[in-house]
Amino acid sequence: MVAYRPGSNSVFPDKEWMAINTFPGTATGSRLLVTFSLFSNINSNGAPIMRVYSDDRGATWSSPAAISTETTLQGSQPLYLPNGNCVVVYWNFGSSQQSERLEAVISTNGGQSFGSPIFITSAVEYNEPSIRTGSFLPSAAADRTTQNIYVVYQTLLGGNPRIAFTRSTNGGSNWTAPVAISDNPAGSGVFNPAINVSPDGGTITCVFYDHRNNPGSHVLVDLYLAQSFDFGNTWQPNVRLTSVSTDASLAPLTANGYMLGDYLGLAQTTRPTVPAVPIWVDTRTGNPDPFITRAGIAPYSDLVTAWEAARESLVQVPTTSLHAQSPDADRDGEDNQSEFASGTGANNPASVIRTGKELDLSTRLHVETGQHVGIAGFIINGSASKKVIVRALGPTLAQFGVSGVLQDPVLDLYDSSKSLVASNDNWKSSQQTEIQASGYAPGDNREAAIIQTLAPGNYSAVVHGVSSTVGAALLEVHDLDQAGASLITNISTRGPVGTDANVMIGGFIVGGGLGANGDGSSKVLVRALGPELTSFGIADALQDPEMDLFDGNGNLIASNDNWKALQQTAIQATGLAPADEREPAILTTLIQGNWTAIVRGKNNTTGVGLIEVYRIQ
Repeated sequence: MVAYRPGSNSVFPDKEWMAINTFPGTATGSRLLVTFSLFSNINSNGAPIMRVYSDDRGATWSSPAAISTETTLQGSQPLYLPNGNCVVVYWNFGSSQQSERLEAVISTNGGQSFGSPIFITSAVEYNEPSIRTGSFLPSAAADRTTQNIYVVYQTLLGGNPRIAFTRSTNGGSNWTAPVAISDNPAGSGVFNPAINVSPDGGTITCVFYDHRNNPGSHVLVDLYLAQSFDFGNTWQPNVRLTSVSTDASLAPLTANGYMLGDYLGLAQTTRPTVPAVPIWVDTRTGNPDPFITRAGIAPYSDLVTAWEAARESLVQVPTTSLHAQSPDADRDGEDNQSEFASGTGANNPASVIRTGKELDLSTRLHVETGQHVGIAGFIINGSASKKVIVRALGPTLAQFGVSGVLQDPVLDLYDSSKSLVASNDNWKSSQQTEIQASGYAPGDNREAAIIQTLAPGNYSAVVHGVSSTVGAALLEVHDLDQAGASLITNISTRGPVGTDANVMIGGFIVGGGLGANGDGSSKVLVRALGPELTSFGIADALQDPEMDLFDGNGNLIASNDNWKALQQTAIQATGLAPADEREPAILTTLIQGNWTAIVRGKNNTTGVGLIEVYRIQ
């Protein structure tokens, strides 16, 4: 099929790019749109950018039309947004009155007509001295959730070659100031960036050619990667993807240098733990050949990326059951991370090793009075009693930089009938020898601790300040009988959720597994409740909690605002779905180690919240 045929030999269409409207609820859903530069001859720089579109899967095409009245353009990147708008980003070479710049035009009718050009940023064209590059070819991407648009391009910033990034959060009407996302040394060339973005917009990936591994050479290059996990607000350090540098002098020589191609390709990750797939030209075979790899800086941990890269193929991506938070790519009923942690082979669920007995709680919160004291709940499940230690720390937190600590915490332990089981103010006043022997003695004499052997059931530990004092405290529950027949299957903390340093921080520990070297995993559900606390008499419950889950190294592994937005089916299957859809929940599989859930109010709202961790498997 032919989308456009020139009417004469005096024009030359080039730099074509296609966009498909994959949003079926919009007026022009399924439309194919192609933009291209219409050169008057091969050697001209700028040209008008034309568009054609098809509404019958390419069988017939519209007449060509220019997206702008200007004729000094090149490098068009058309995109469809979730609202059906079509945005085209391009390079404008300018004139004697105007400098070179990036611009965008917006169509509200799916590409039939476009509005006036929108200025994105001024740009300084950067060309490699020995390699033909796409110096005036920006790369653009849009996610499937927001109206965000993300653009990268090669340029000079501060006189040095850089890959620059800019973003629009309102469908292309306004743009952020460009920032460098390549951390190449000064004077080292970078070129031909390609960008793509995950469906939710949270993970942005950019790949580009880079000279940094071969100082002084203008023909030896490597492929590098930059990633952001927060919509482009911050970027991770660049990572070299190629193990062998490409010698561009093995590629065809043109009037503008050796030709590795004007573009790179990039298939984007579906979420942070799944690698992106770049395609580039590499000469390690002696010829300029296309290469691909799976790559990413997964914030979750290397094991997840490695395992999913090996197990999940691109054809499986559209299948939700295979790319949920804990995907089961080989369809054996066990999630990938459990299999990785257990060292099992594919399709062998019997060999998956679950964790041992330990599930400990450590939550930092701002303890106040009345309904705003700190309350930790935990459930002992099984046929035998379990020995635990409960601690309430305050003064010790000051040495970790926490200000406004609770100076003298008091700890009360209750059973499910609300009967007081034990109480403590200063831990040395009773059980001093036993507490010291446990290895969990508090660092300050004013802090409270209770060791108790408890029958299976529900328990609550309440921390408050002596004489109604307030401040930051740490409330902990530790399992002292990990080999016992019973398990701590649920841990939770209720308390006030403030802002900044006074958000609720719920730490928990997943114990060693039953395999060699402590290998194993636990499937857990982490919830943050707020609105439903109102039905239990909490007058100022947190109305819209948000939750982030971090590993022991401080890496973000999952985030959620409203639980139905992700994993709805899987969470409902646990029987523990929150009662209010504004409440977040994360279902995931965790290996041995420390994990932290942080709860805050959306838009810095405050109120009483409840954070819970359930052992599902």
